[in-house]
Amino acid sequence: MRYRRPDPIRLKRFQRWFLYAVLALLFITGAAWAFWNYLAPAPGDFEMSTKAWAMKIHGAAAMAILVLIGMLLTGHVRFAWRVRRNRGNGSLFLGAFGILTVTGYGLYYAGDENLRAWSSWIHLAVGLALPCLLVLHIWLGKRTRPAPRLGHRPSSMQKLT
Repeated sequence: MRYRRPDPIRLKRFQRWFLYAVLALLFITGAAWAFWNYLAPAPGDFEMSTKAWAMKIHGAAAMAILVLIGMLLTGHVRFAWRVRRNRGNGSLFLGAFGILTVTGYGLYYAGDENLRAWSSWIHLAVGLALPCLLVLHIWLGKRTRPAPRLGHRPSSMQKLT
């Protein structure tokens, strides 16, 4: 017996919550690093250690999000693109991830200090805007979701006939 999910664009619960957890971890560690780097008064040993750990966790979560974006491209994005749902905002969201990836790479490997400074500010601005983009993407996605059909079972495990 094969089963089909009613909406192949919707992420499974585990995928959705794992994605949200990694995005939250990225946001919290990035914002914490930015706070300790730009706003905290005269950091001591604890703050410097915490700032270093925030960056290490941020880097690990960045690798995880790249894997998750690959997962999204093969299912979620492909199916949504085919049925022309949420294309504009989805493209903006993927573009933001692209900018974060390129600027994150630039922060580690740019030799020129001016390029590194630009990468830092762009990365910070887009990273801080990402939660708003995510909320907008989810909201617009729900608005473009087709209405349930009559006789359609809302269960995520629907038999194919």
